[in-house]
Amino acid sequence: MKKFRKLLLMVIMAVMMLVPADLAFADMPIPPIKPNDPIQRVSTLKWKGELLVSVRTKYGRFRAGKKVTILKTGYKCTILLKGHKFKIARRYLRITEDLASIVKGKDYNTKTKIYFANKVKRKSKTKYFIWVSLDKQRVNIYKGSSKRWRLYKVYKCTTGIAASTPLGYHTIGWKLPSFTGQYGSPLYYYMEFAGSGFHIWPGYGGAGLIGKHTQSHGCIRLTASAAEWMYKHIPIGTKVYIY
Repeated sequence: MKKFRKLLLMVIMAVMMLVPADLAFADMPIPPIKPNDPIQRVSTLKWKGELLVSVRTKYGRFRAGKKVTILKTGYKCTILLKGHKFKIARRYLRITEDLASIVKGKDYNTKTKIYFANKVKRKSKTKYFIWVSLDKQRVNIYKGSSKRWRLYKVYKCTTGIAASTPLGYHTIGWKLPSFTGQYGSPLYYYMEFAGSGFHIWPGYGGAGLIGKHTQSHGCIRLTASAAEWMYKHIPIGTKVYIY
């Protein structure tokens, strides 16, 4: 089995070598900043869910099974009930659907992305910083240093369903050219963070869906060219921010 995996990886690498370099590492062109470009409001995905327990609030009692909108996930989630926001432990919720399962609207403009990266201190142990935008399904790669990040590359991606991609700050811990996760499929150009990772879309036929909706188990799926470029150029220790 190990020999077969090594052979398969060698075949993929050989095919990639036949593709011209400018195509093999093709990324989305970064639009120039226009004088009239606004600073757009950056948000993240929202989720549909339901209460697993009954909760009592000053606005009334809500029974288990009540449908809710989840605005923020984590150890504690922020939910919306009758127009009011409440915080509740994640274990008391069942997330059923991404409200933005089909991504709508254009990507954020370049001015917004640069402002977002530099409006607060975002430190990285390397010269790279990565912002994964959930609502736009984009991997934004910056180069520079805290408060001086410049947008370097942008790739489409597919993140996890039901808020399975961990939000917040993480660090790339290790890399492997091929890694077999708990679901059995080999994940090529794997770069780990917080128990998840960046990698090529597993199997066949799914790459065309990248950037269109969430689908993974928590990892960030990329095209082969994007995953290969990141694997070769992004060092271990690079800070990743998912929002």
